[in-house]
Amino acid sequence: MKLFSTAACLLFWTTAFAQDIRSYVATNTVPIATLDAAADDYADLATVGQAIGEARVVMLGEQDHGDGPAFQAKTRLVKYLHERKGFTVLAFESDFYGLTAGWEKLAKQPDSIRHFLRQNIFPIWTSSADCRYLFQQYVPQSFQTSSPLQVTGFDSQLYLTYSRTHLKQDLDGYLVSQGVAGKFPSPAAYQTFLEAVQGLVMQEAKPQIPRPDTRPTLENGFRIINQALLAAGDMSGWPRVLASLQAYLDTTWDTQEPRDKAMADNLTFLLTHQYKDAKVIVWAANTHVMKHTDQMTSKAKYFNRVIWHNMGTHFVQDPRWTKQTYVLGFASYQGTAGRLGTPTFTIEAPDKKGLETWVPTSTAYGFVDFTPYNQQFNYPATPFLLKSPMHYTIPARVAPIPWNLVYDGLFFIRDMQATTKSE
Repeated sequence: MKLFSTAACLLFWTTAFAQDIRSYVATNTVPIATLDAAADDYADLATVGQAIGEARVVMLGEQDHGDGPAFQAKTRLVKYLHERKGFTVLAFESDFYGLTAGWEKLAKQPDSIRHFLRQNIFPIWTSSADCRYLFQQYVPQSFQTSSPLQVTGFDSQLYLTYSRTHLKQDLDGYLVSQGVAGKFPSPAAYQTFLEAVQGLVMQEAKPQIPRPDTRPTLENGFRIINQALLAAGDMSGWPRVLASLQAYLDTTWDTQEPRDKAMADNLTFLLTHQYKDAKVIVWAANTHVMKHTDQMTSKAKYFNRVIWHNMGTHFVQDPRWTKQTYVLGFASYQGTAGRLGTPTFTIEAPDKKGLETWVPTSTAYGFVDFTPYNQQFNYPATPFLLKSPMHYTIPARVAPIPWNLVYDGLFFIRDMQATTKSE
């Protein structure tokens, strides 16, 4: 009888929780009036601003790298955060070296900024019609004002134009100046290492070119350099560049964690060195910004291609950022998706018990802040269903996920649409 009573109480509590979260979402999803980034009336975003509060870092996710309305919404949020909340840096899921060293050297004139961004941020965004306003107008024109919006990157995938063109030569100059080049067994071994670095950087641009296995050369070179830099107490950005190259070498479809750990560390470097007094907006995928992933396990095949110990989780585990970060996930109800260069597809319908069905049907765009709910119920970890982090629902039998702990808030888009190429 006692066992039955305990089970009954647990069932009652779980049901009550489900009703509470459903009711909370239904009554606390605030309509967003428009996605038009050119609009200067931010009254509908006031609730977003209140939820963010004094956070120093705001992470903006997306379900897929081809979600047109999400790009528009994020652009408008970037503009709002810059103009109303004092955020002065926009950090992209793109080339860390190119968007730090390259951006630092760039003459900040509108045309040069446009050209540089096209070359050093992934074209899934820079070639999108839904991001055209951001890259062609807003960021370049901000440098004609007293409050420019700086751009940077934190991705360990160092293979965009600036890195392909400059990283090997710059690394060589740095290693020679620090006396590290002489730590290699021979000048020939050092040159072989530099060529292996260039091959790693070029492999995405020219994947058809067969290359010898350079992993041993790279790993041995990284070991020599890391030992030398550790002994010297190097506090420059170069240890992060080298760690990014190592992570790029180690990342596969089945092992995403090296990349995400490096991205979290790169973001920390930017916040503590490059932009130590700035408030930073992070532009990335849901899969990278979500938190709580260290608590999610599953025996399902390929689960680690969807959920892993990712950047957001690593980042907020650092006590410096736990309460300084607001993670905004993105969700949608119906429509199409597909990034540039890939076929458009119809996104699946939400589960009949999913969060998407709790949002009032009159809401085309909405925002819900989970923070008050979590505070009221002591951060409940009871799962519920949501199409996230991508455009499909992870069944509870695969991995029960409390999405209220994964995201601090959620931006809802009823009708998603695949982005199109900018003319």
